[in-house]
Amino acid sequence: MDWIPTVSEWQGPMFLRIVDALAADIASGALVRGQRLPTHRALATALDIDLTTVTRAYGEARRRGLLDARVGQGTFVSETTARAASDLPAPVNIDLSMNLPPQPVEANLDLRIAQGLATIRADAGFSAYLGYARPGGTSEEREVAASWLQPRVPQASADRIVIYPGSQAIIFNALLALTSPGDVVLTEALTFPGVKAAAARLDVRLVGVAMDAEGARPDALDEACRKHRPKAVYLVPTQQNPTTATMSAARRKAIADIIRKRGCILIEDDVYGPLEPQVAPIATLIPEHTWLAASIAKCIAPALRVAYLLAPDPAAEQRMRAGLQATMQMPPSLMVALVTQWLRSGIAGEIIRAIRNEAAARQQLATRFLKGVSYAARPASHHIWMPLPKHFDGTDLLSHLMRNGLAVVGEDAFSVGDAAPRGLRVSLGAARNRAELSQALQVLSRAVRTPVGATQIV
Repeated sequence: MDWIPTVSEWQGPMFLRIVDALAADIASGALVRGQRLPTHRALATALDIDLTTVTRAYGEARRRGLLDARVGQGTFVSETTARAASDLPAPVNIDLSMNLPPQPVEANLDLRIAQGLATIRADAGFSAYLGYARPGGTSEEREVAASWLQPRVPQASADRIVIYPGSQAIIFNALLALTSPGDVVLTEALTFPGVKAAAARLDVRLVGVAMDAEGARPDALDEACRKHRPKAVYLVPTQQNPTTATMSAARRKAIADIIRKRGCILIEDDVYGPLEPQVAPIATLIPEHTWLAASIAKCIAPALRVAYLLAPDPAAEQRMRAGLQATMQMPPSLMVALVTQWLRSGIAGEIIRAIRNEAAARQQLATRFLKGVSYAARPASHHIWMPLPKHFDGTDLLSHLMRNGLAVVGEDAFSVGDAAPRGLRVSLGAARNRAELSQALQVLSRAVRTPVGATQIV
């Protein structure tokens, strides 16, 4: 028999001990995706337990997304822990509109969350995290965050870090601190919808900067700075959302030189940075001009709501800490404790590597199914950007895809101004597994190869 769980290391009812041992062996690599498990009867015999206990254990493991049962073939280790969504609007079958990190079984978030919370409970008890905490994180939490950032941002220090409940909170509070109603903030011509929402709420005017394959063009940024005298510039230099554009080192230096020359403040959204750890943020070139937003949302999971602002200096850190206290008081203490434990122990790195590897595998699927279709991507990004040919009507194409059960997002969600490029963002990470993604990519490929009007009946 290929696998026999070591149940003696776990506590609780026998069926849960089997599930916990299964999850641990997946996390360690002792079990790999697609590996066939013993039959119910064979495992019951090997462990000298009742058959119903194994049946119950396998059922619970399937509920958690750890196992797949294939009729007539047996039980296999799943490739993902993501479960089917229960709230998709009709007629959507596959929703690739939200830019989510995939949940590969190797990341094993269910087990790691349970183990991390158990450690926190044993060390300090949950009640220690249920009261009010110091806004922006404790000294220890910020020290750990600084250590995590330093391989990519060597200047990072705890006295410049504020911990927030997500990157959106950083963006909103940065705009709140840096601008007044009517002020101008520059962004790429296509930008993150979250900054559009924050600017609209604060009555800040966004001006889009022309882009190329590396993101914002230096000449366009310089001219926009001269013309509009912006209070800030918001950019996503790595795996830009939605285009995936990633600035070269030369482009980052050119952008940094313009920011410095024009005396601007850069809000650098580095949410995708951990997926390309070899790429240094612009903040390393102009730390005194940059408010760097780093997050685990795209490299681990968004719902943990933990993000880090690296302010230009301790005075700015104090200002932002006060702003955080006034708007949302503090980040979720228990989740910050969990993420801090993962960063300190190295577990975060293991999770990020698993998610990065899965993202790369999904990009390979896109290469296979979209052969001959023009689109932009990065080797480990969660999304692709598909420019629309002139003969395509974007609204008709989105409707056509929706009628075929596939949801993606058009350029309207990202556009700043009237000159933004047309296209679709397709979020590969949002698919529950590679089989579902393959199905979606086939639908997409057929749709973009054939003008929508040609398939309509009149």
